[in-house]
Amino acid sequence: MTFDALSAVLIESAQLEREGLKQTVTQVLAISEVIPLTAAVLRSAAEIETDLGLSGQDAIVLASVFGHLESEAPTESCFLNRNTRDFDDPDIRDRLEALHCKFFPKFAQALEYIESRIRQGNS
Repeated sequence: MTFDALSAVLIESAQLEREGLKQTVTQVLAISEVIPLTAAVLRSAAEIETDLGLSGQDAIVLASVFGHLESEAPTESCFLNRNTRDFDDPDIRDRLEALHCKFFPKFAQALEYIESRIRQGNS
């Protein structure tokens, strides 16, 4: 394979990847709600960072989730995050559960749970 041919393959691959990402983002946005980053979320994140010893970024994620759960008060919800080192914490799980939210560190676990809840609702 020549350098030009390799270059063309890499360029095409990058374009396909960008298009796939764009399609995925479009699909996710069509079925989800984006939680806004507000001043209240940032204030809450500062407290969470101190109280739970999380990084600033993780505290913002958690503050966003908590704020959304508190304002929307769903009867049940899920928080999916592979970062078990920071989020799979008993205090965090307790607070999520108090807000009717289950934590899942693996997508497959969350999918299984959601599918079982759908089956229960359809029976």
